[in-house]
This record gives sequence, structure tokens and C-alpha cells, in this order.
Amino acid sequence: MSTRERAPVARFETRQGIRVYRFPVETFPAHFNNLYLIDDDDRLTLIDAGSRLESTRRDITAGLDEIAARWGRRYQLHDLADVVITHAHMDHCGNAGYFVEETRARVWVHELDARVLSAYEERMVVASKDLAIFLDRSGVGPALKQQLMSMYTMSKYALNFSSVDMPDRLTDATTIGNGYQVFHTPGHCPGEICLLVDDVLFTGDHMLSRTTPHQSPECITLFCGLRRYLESLDKIQHVGGVELALGGHEDQMTNVYGRIHEIRRFHLQRLERLRAMCREPRTIWDVTQELFAGRLEGYGQILGIEEAGAHIEYLYQLGELTIVNLDEVQRSNNPALHYRARA
Repeated sequence: MSTRERAPVARFETRQGIRVYRFPVETFPAHFNNLYLIDDDDRLTLIDAGSRLESTRRDITAGLDEIAARWGRRYQLHDLADVVITHAHMDHCGNAGYFVEETRARVWVHELDARVLSAYEERMVVASKDLAIFLDRSGVGPALKQQLMSMYTMSKYALNFSSVDMPDRLTDATTIGNGYQVFHTPGHCPGEICLLVDDVLFTGDHMLSRTTPHQSPECITLFCGLRRYLESLDKIQHVGGVELALGGHEDQMTNVYGRIHEIRRFHLQRLERLRAMCREPRTIWDVTQELFAGRLEGYGQILGIEEAGAHIEYLYQLGELTIVNLDEVQRSNNPALHYRARA
């Protein structure tokens, strides 16, 4: 199952009998997210908000209708006490404004992601500049860079997201609702969180059942990067008693600790592969082409370059790589960086 496959509506129950309902929403064309409704008999909590596309609102209504039909419980959005945004990517948070403006729910987001929602236009300008510099330093040629930047800006502004004030901020170890515990897990996104409800962990995009979540370099966005992501995996590894993990996409995870091991092993193997590629000087773009072997197209090219860049950045942070064209770096404005593995 991938983000292009719709997870079935499902009901789960925690050890203490808290009911959890999963229902899928189409957040981009042919791209599906899981939203979760938590009912502990005292308050209702929604995990993630979906996007601003009309398909999100349609599928929320359909999901609530199916829950009523199958399990006999009729829930209304105006009964929500809390909406928890796992991270500020538009398929998870784009519809936050609806819940802020049209319901009585408190809408929560981590403090490192709050600015994305409250100053979205500013965030897009700054992020675009940082991405452009990264593409230059990655060795992407001018024509492809222009194409990728156009694709990036068009995709962001096409969502028609408008800034919304987010007064309810989360930090690490915050508790909300009836003792639900927040774990700050940066890496995939600066303000990524996991939420522990009894023995069920809601993982957003920090962990998914099949896909290894996308990584981008910290040089583009602070608090992203593979170093932080691996540290966040370690944090969740030490959270005891998790029997079930529910991600923002794909299916449920019944062995969360085994899944952490699989994801960590994937990245360690990729690091070894990229280090081997850099026995001879390579740019990030060189590595991207070799790593993905022509399998990237459209927006996937941006994601692929970011993924390769996150791993190269981490190897460089560890001292495993050195930059061999320092003279060019010193005299030029954002030239491509050529990396070589240390002997």
C-alpha cells in the first residue's frame, strides 16, 4: 500500500477501551491520507486535518457516515474537542483553517511548524530561495533547475492555502486531552510529532508501514535532515508498551519496534551505498541519477534530489565525505559541491 492506495475504514481499540476510527481522505489527486477519530467517552479528538481540496471535505463526511453505518455511532465535527496536526505538510494540515474557523475544537500543532501555517506566504518565499540554493550546490543545471523551481512553486500555490493563526502550540512531552502524550520527532518535518494514546501510537509521517518516509536536507529546512530523523527513531524505540502504530498513510503497524529496525537498516544501507558511489568525486545530482536510475519524473525529481541530498549531508556531517573543489567554492557563488569519500 502506498499514498496512492486508499486504506479501508477501520476501527481499533486501545488496551483501556478507547475507540479509534481510521478513515481515508483524498488530499491530492490520487493521493490518500489517513485521518483518525479518537473517542474516549469524554472527548473527541481528530488526528490531522487533510488538505484544502474539496475531496478532503467529501471524504471526511463519507468516513463519518460509514462509521455510523457500520458501528452505530454518529459523530459530528462540531463535537470535536481537539484536532492534532502531526506536521505541517499540506496533505496533513491544509484544512486546519476550517477547524479553527468553523468548529469549537482546539487545533494543535508543534511550535516549530506553527509558523508554516500562520505565515504561509513568507514560508514559501524563504523555502523557495533555500531550495534554489540547494539545487545549485547539488549540480543541477540551469534548465532543469528552472523547470523544478516552477514545478515547486506552482504545486505549493495551487493548494490555495491561506495563513491561519494557530494559538495552540505543542512541545515535546506536552499532554493533551485525557493524558495523550506528545513526542517531538523531527526529521521528515521540523514539527513532526507522534502521539501516544494508551498503547496506540499515532505516527503521522514519522513512520509508515511500508514506505520509508521522505528525507530532505537540513540545509533547506532546519530541524529536517537524516541526523534528526535517526535520533527521532531512537526516541520512539525507547517508548515502551506500544502495541499498535497508526501512520498518516498506508496500513497499521503491529510491530512498531521491528518497523523502526527496518527503517534504520534501510538508511544505513543507503548511506553505505552512497559512500561507495563517492569513491570518485560526485555531486548530489550525480548521486541522485545513479541512485534512482531514471525512475524519477515530475515532482519526484525534487523528492529524489532531496533524498539523496539528505544522505550526502549526513555523511558529510559525520566526516565521511570531503569537498574536493574548495577553490571553486571559495571564489564562486553557490557552485556545485563535489564530494569524495575519505580513504
